[in-house]
Amino acid sequence: MNNATLLCIVTGLFWACAPILGRLSSVNAMMMAVLIASGSLIAILPVAFSQNYAEAGSRALMFGLAGGIANGIGLLVFYRLVAGANEGLWEISRVLPISLILVPIGIAIGAKIFFNEPITTDKVVGLTLACGAIWFLK
Repeated sequence: MNNATLLCIVTGLFWACAPILGRLSSVNAMMMAVLIASGSLIAILPVAFSQNYAEAGSRALMFGLAGGIANGIGLLVFYRLVAGANEGLWEISRVLPISLILVPIGIAIGAKIFFNEPITTDKVVGLTLACGAIWFLK
């Protein structure tokens, strides 16, 4: 399964399911984040036990764990947004897409800074459209 389009579609559909199911659970934000993270751990355990961590090196492990911490903080905040929708503070269809649109914007900027990836015309158009989507969703 090395078709990028198919992988993007599957990722998007499954990641869209998580906050919808979290909101349906009607639990508080922190419990929702813990349940989602626990479910993620269950899904990843078979892959986790098949890795050779000694081969990776300490630098790689530290960056990976730092990424996990950043992801965990994002998860807590994301599910606070979901819980806020349950509390009637905002609409889930507005706040979650905005937070998810900021992901490709951050990745494009980070890829330029850390990996010197080129900023092409297509990327500028995509980033402009992403900013427009945020504008219209607010």
